[in-house]
Amino acid sequence: MKDPIGFLASRAGRYSGPGVAHDTRAFTGVLIIDPPLNPANLSYRFTATATDGELLHTEIACLGRNQGDEIEIVHISNNIPGLQHFQLAQSADHDLVLHHGNLADPQSFREIVHLAFSSETTARLSYDWARPGEAIVPQSWVELVKDSP
Repeated sequence: MKDPIGFLASRAGRYSGPGVAHDTRAFTGVLIIDPPLNPANLSYRFTATATDGELLHTEIACLGRNQGDEIEIVHISNNIPGLQHFQLAQSADHDLVLHHGNLADPQSFREIVHLAFSSETTARLSYDWARPGEAIVPQSWVELVKDSP
């Protein structure tokens, strides 16, 4: 994908759907891809709420091009303390893969976020991660459908 930010901008809107957390609890996920502030950046927000109303996860990510025209991703969430920097690991025609941490270091926390669009109105968001000393494995996922305008 030549322009991941432009691609996400073309998918701006609110998506929601069912998911399963790392502890097998069912949740409802809401992904909001905000319209870009300018052609070089945008943000998205994701929230996972368990069926009993408990907030399982919330995050905000800002994607933008730096002065070297490279994409940078800054991320905050309720599960990882502080401001985190993610890298664009890859992007294909209809999906984006971001990662955090040194994937080759088994003694650190690592995470891979995969956002795959199967159409203009459907997507799957999944998280693979590992705590120090563990292997990276799929942990949670959500199937999303774009809400009607």
